Amino acid sequence: NFMQDASIWPVKTHVVLEILDRLPAPLSFPALGHRDKNPGAGDIVTLVVPRCTPALASTLRKRFPGLQATVGFADEASREEMQPWPREWRGFEDAGDSATGSILNAMLEAVETPLALVVSGAVLPDSLDDLMRLVRALDSRRLLAVAGPLVGEDRVYSDFCYRLALRHYTLRFDPVYEHSLIFDEASASSIRGNWFHEQDAGTKDGPCKLCETLPPTFLGRAQALRSVGFHPALDGEWAILDFSLRASRTPLVDAGQSAGSVAAASETPGLRYASGRFALCPFASMKEVPGLGGPHLYGRQDMPANGVSVASPWFGDDPSALGPVASPSAKAGRLSPSKQAKLFMESNHLKDFTGPDGVKRHFGCNLAIVNCPVPDWVYRGWAVPPCCKETMRHLLFYIDGVFRELGVRYIITDGVLLGSYKFGGMMDWDADVDLHIHNDDFHLLDEVVQHRVREDGHHLRKHANNRSWLLQANEQNYLLIELNLREEYWDPESVWQVPVEGRLFPAMEDAHLNLSSWYGLSFFRHRLRHVPEWEEEHRPMYCSTPYHYNCVDDTQVLSGR
Repeated sequence: NFMQDASIWPVKTHVVLEILDRLPAPLSFPALGHRDKNPGAGDIVTLVVPRCTPALASTLRKRFPGLQATVGFADEASREEMQPWPREWRGFEDAGDSATGSILNAMLEAVETPLALVVSGAVLPDSLDDLMRLVRALDSRRLLAVAGPLVGEDRVYSDFCYRLALRHYTLRFDPVYEHSLIFDEASASSIRGNWFHEQDAGTKDGPCKLCETLPPTFLGRAQALRSVGFHPALDGEWAILDFSLRASRTPLVDAGQSAGSVAAASETPGLRYASGRFALCPFASMKEVPGLGGPHLYGRQDMPANGVSVASPWFGDDPSALGPVASPSAKAGRLSPSKQAKLFMESNHLKDFTGPDGVKRHFGCNLAIVNCPVPDWVYRGWAVPPCCKETMRHLLFYIDGVFRELGVRYIITDGVLLGSYKFGGMMDWDADVDLHIHNDDFHLLDEVVQHRVREDGHHLRKHANNRSWLLQANEQNYLLIELNLREEYWDPESVWQVPVEGRLFPAMEDAHLNLSSWYGLSFFRHRLRHVPEWEEEHRPMYCSTPYHYNCVDDTQVLSGR
């Protein structure tokens, strides 16, 4: 029913959120009770290493003796090279042919300790003391996972700490964090002056900043890792990034002062629980095992002097370029980095990936292929994918040039005209572009324009109603520029020129009257045009409400605001 009456859908959503608010918190944070003890006995931390080499296994044995471990190895020969096999270790075969996400899910089911040190690659805490710093951070704060920054073999510092900026199918990494953690309150409250000097800083637990992303090696609560889970088909740092994205947007933690108390719930439905957070703690040193390191997907913010992004191997076709530990088997074609990148983007409905180094990579449609299926976004209330919007922009600019050359008179109408009045651009929620062809020129579409469009490699077809032609990038691409014949009169000698996406387009004189007839006298409101404002006041609409065409999504604003 919500397809026909969109006002019903938000009401149903609020009822569901109120029910969820009455449930107990998905995650609890029991005290570990081992803040000052050495975890060498293995009763706190289990090493979880989805892909291990003999050299990495040797380092793990020496650096963390006595810790329990679940270790993945390529084959029995690799396991033999790892001898002597500690009695606390458990092995998982075929690690090179299986996706990291699948291996991690299986390994975490076998973890019996409250914490798990996930090692994806060759990055390890520098010592047992560094591991204990991470343990204390988890034990004293309501965190899902903690990690230290990486200092690679090239001695470059990378902390992997970002907020994930998601908007309209685009993923960006924002290094500006919102909150930090302080463990030494005495130091934090001290008055600073030119005489101030922190005593014994190296022996204290320094501050951490809160992040939405994790480095390839991190210490997490096993319960939390199992609750969110890893994508079973994603490999390496693609699996870690996918986990970070979902964990940072999954309501797992009671946001109130008193965990588990309904009284602590927010008055706004659906806000009782918040997503968990990760912490980056620079006092816990993390380094790559010499000779085993590799490039990282989202660690570096700089662009090397050679102009090639350090993250490039994660988008390429050569698995071995990821390093001796992170690289999967060359036989497992589905695990090639380029296929993994595409799978990550498709799984999360993303089209553009902008890394911390500023390099933007496109995974969307183009003019030569089938566009993103329209029902996958417009009927769900999602904004136009950037590649689809670019296709419509291209077609609008193209047909404007053709019409000017051939003398076909037209004006823009409907959504694109509304977007011009609102902010001079195309609406993020409009699924097509409507043009009104002058009555005296409509015959030229059949006689001249369709042949010109075919010569230019695009597709123009006549609508079944015989009063419209539909311009497409190609025969299989169903993003439309509608060329319509309408009863409404307009004088071609009196047209205005209005801005759309940096170019001027013709519109009828006093075009605001045209907008008022279609959208009412409140067309500047970001609201659902088919629902009266008195109803919206009690049943708030969002840009994501299906058929909410008259919306501008800066942040997800309530309609009418």
